[in-house]
Amino acid sequence: MLTRELLLFRVRDGKLRPSFVKREDLALRTLATELIAEVAAGVGRSRDEVEETLALRAGAHSRPKVARGLVKLLVDRMLFDEPSEGISEARATAFREAARVLRSLPAGATVEAYEARLSEAFPRPLPELREALYADLPGHRRLQGWEALTSAELVDRYNLALAQGPLFDARRLTLRAKAPELLRVRKVLRWLKFCRLVAEVRREDEDWVLEVEGPGAMLALQKKYGLQLASFLSVVPVLKHWQLTASLESPRRRVTLVLDEKDPLVSPHGPALGHIPPEVASLAEGFDDADWELDLLPLPRHTGAAGLCVPDLTFRHRHTGREVALELFHAWHAGPLSRRMEELRSRPDAGLLLGVDRALAKDAQARALLEAHPQVVLFHGFPSAKRLRARLSP
Repeated sequence: MLTRELLLFRVRDGKLRPSFVKREDLALRTLATELIAEVAAGVGRSRDEVEETLALRAGAHSRPKVARGLVKLLVDRMLFDEPSEGISEARATAFREAARVLRSLPAGATVEAYEARLSEAFPRPLPELREALYADLPGHRRLQGWEALTSAELVDRYNLALAQGPLFDARRLTLRAKAPELLRVRKVLRWLKFCRLVAEVRREDEDWVLEVEGPGAMLALQKKYGLQLASFLSVVPVLKHWQLTASLESPRRRVTLVLDEKDPLVSPHGPALGHIPPEVASLAEGFDDADWELDLLPLPRHTGAAGLCVPDLTFRHRHTGREVALELFHAWHAGPLSRRMEELRSRPDAGLLLGVDRALAKDAQARALLEAHPQVVLFHGFPSAKRLRARLSP
């Protein structure tokens, strides 16, 4: 992701448009190739050394802000070693010993004499000791490797990051998939659940429309929620024809981000149908039941008068074929949960379970209502297989 000061965009008539770069820009592709080569050559060097080299390259470019954005994306892909245990204690011990040696010297002692005494006091050579003193600090950690990519892929990631950055201020996102292939829709919906988002889904003729709300009044979750929205955007370009709008609110302005398939956005995700959230995969591994099996790629199901919901998974009875879907609501899903509960009151659906984060049961009244509801399973982190099996039992 790009930090706020690295984002480039323009605002006109209340619409925000990222300042995308051209993928075929020769100067930019050359810079990307040079930066990638610097990273590859930096394996084994300290983080400070690698970042300084990249910063010098970026500063010399004719578009330094774009260049710094490419550097930021590369740094995000780097893997640095972890410091050994006990470094801070060893540093404190070394400082105490150095202070003791200094106090033992006469007042007029030279630096050379001090270092000679230090060499006698420590079993390791002084240059080696000095290098190890701050090995636990981020700048001294060594580059072990990185998630490699080509120059074209780096430019694609940059354009995507320009579009993702504004979503950290998003309060609502609407995606229209125009007459899409069902397989592509399923991939988008699976990624939606992987990002722990809940969407109001509806069909309008051949189009699919997804509306994703922000965290509402829970401002403490805005940064995390914005990250989830930004991550969701990365899969949207798998659709052939689409339009996305997002309402953005910040202390300085209220604008709307507008994107569509004509923008140079490329999804970094492969051809697989979609990621399975790790907690769902863990549940599937531990869910051993003679009567029920799990479907980790469920289709949307109708809710209310005309809506659709996107379950996280579906339980299917092995003998009768009966299906029970599970839809999860996390701490920032207060609005969608309220609407789903109202839909269940007006149009009961015995085939839908609601997994609700206990953070949404803020007061005693709300907690009692949720605990008493036959289709609600409260959880911390993720519902347990034991509680889910209990709700599936007749």
